[in-house]
Amino acid sequence: MPGLVGGLPLEIDALPADTADQVMSVTLLRESAFRYAGRMLLLTFDDYFVRTWSAVRGLFTAYDARVSFFISEPDRLDAEEWRMLRDLAADGHTVGAHGWRHRWAPDRIAELGGDGYLAEDVTPCVELLRAQGFAPRSFAYPVSRHCEKSDQVLGGVFSRLRGGVPVKPAVDLSTLDDLFVPLAEVPSRRVLLGASIDTGKAFRPAGVGDASVSAALRRAADRQECLTLYGHAVADRHEANHTAPARVEAILAQAAELGLPCRGFDELDAGVAGHA
Repeated sequence: MPGLVGGLPLEIDALPADTADQVMSVTLLRESAFRYAGRMLLLTFDDYFVRTWSAVRGLFTAYDARVSFFISEPDRLDAEEWRMLRDLAADGHTVGAHGWRHRWAPDRIAELGGDGYLAEDVTPCVELLRAQGFAPRSFAYPVSRHCEKSDQVLGGVFSRLRGGVPVKPAVDLSTLDDLFVPLAEVPSRRVLLGASIDTGKAFRPAGVGDASVSAALRRAADRQECLTLYGHAVADRHEANHTAPARVEAILAQAAELGLPCRGFDELDAGVAGHA
């Protein structure tokens, strides 16, 4: 009987009895949480900032949160970072793909065709992740750019895709309907759209305010919806797009208070089975 450990397929029948019982209990618990919670937060992080994610590993555990890490340029990771990523996966977090060189999917498909784009930016990323022991089933679009054609091309490779909604700093995220999906509709949504929670870029403040993020969490909880958010490095200051650890903890704390389970993309497939 197949199960999941750290996002990887596992034959439960092949395990020792005690281990099989533990895996089955965790699998059933997670499926039940998805099926009956009535609402959900999909918190995701992009690129290759594994050390910063590992630094807040305990934070995710403290709030019983499982998130998704979408890896781009995986050949940049060193042995220690691969170990850290495996540890995160062992905690139950999802590891997905984000592109070999972070190419913009619609542009490259227009230039190279679907097969050419996959060969250039998707297949090498997936193959290296698999070589390191991961089984990526979901993909986050670089810079959130996607189109109907890219959804068709990548939908033939991955079970779920994550795009994005461009937002201005002053926007109230709770007013952006595209970010919110009634939980009953999630099984049929192959593409989920998110918004950035980053607090800075190039060592300078950037992004939406705390009140905007908080309002989005309250809406998802109040209206029984699934909300998707994304960040990058987790740091107070960084040269790249980054989310302050304090914001990450504030999101996890409020979600826990609201009864809004924070779950990974790989768990959505368990939810599909639950809704069938």
